[in-house]
Amino acid sequence: MKKNNNLFIILLGIILLASCEKPEGALYSGESNKVGFLGSSINLPMSSESLKVPIGRTSTEGDFSVSVDLSAAGTGYTNVFKAGQAQFPAGSGKTYVEVTYSNLASIDPSTLSVSASGMDVNVGLAYPFTLSVADDVASPAAKKKINVLAANTLEFESAGTAVLDSRAGWWGGETEDDFLTPEIHKAKGVNVYKLISPFYFNNFAFMIKSDNTIICPNQIIYDFGSSGYGPVTMGTVKGTYYPTEKKVILQVGAYTVAAGSFGGGTEIIYLP
Repeated sequence: MKKNNNLFIILLGIILLASCEKPEGALYSGESNKVGFLGSSINLPMSSESLKVPIGRTSTEGDFSVSVDLSAAGTGYTNVFKAGQAQFPAGSGKTYVEVTYSNLASIDPSTLSVSASGMDVNVGLAYPFTLSVADDVASPAAKKKINVLAANTLEFESAGTAVLDSRAGWWGGETEDDFLTPEIHKAKGVNVYKLISPFYFNNFAFMIKSDNTIICPNQIIYDFGSSGYGPVTMGTVKGTYYPTEKKVILQVGAYTVAAGSFGGGTEIIYLP
């Protein structure tokens, strides 16, 4: 079995590197038209309207197609991500399973990734799911399923002006006259928002999940400079969105600097 596994991987790897102008050869000279994935996992960028996952078969004879099942732990994922059949043309031992997706705003990603880029932040989402083929068509020397992590980098566009009540948060203040009015951007297709320099320094991002809870990773929101405390991180944030008021409440665990913490606070954001 180990020998067959190694042979399958080596030969399918050769197929994937072969020129597209050359007919694709079979995986190995075993039982006719059995299929399998190259590996147990793959990471794919969501740079177009579909994802393509390579799959091979043990023969190149005739046209051949096989159904591919898509499963996921995330609620609603199978309504958003749809796997097509693996369709092999005659003479080819390799093809791709095409996975289409739409309406990403209706599901929650597994994570919200945020990385600093100067005063801005790069924001991305990741969606895990699994593709598999039935036992009766799976090659005994191949992978019958593959874990796919689809990830994207979000594009933002202006959504107007937000109102930020930071009286019990980082900025402080006494009355509504002390409210801040930063520009706010929204990601295309999903409920992820970015406040633009809310405290006159760094942008920060957050996501409203389908259950109206908030994901807000630790992010730098201010900087005292090298002669002071340095960067300030808003961390351990929990939050809730109240749609009737268009109000986001962020409960901040701590505003921290290298020397220690300023304690926690509350940031209230009113969406436009």
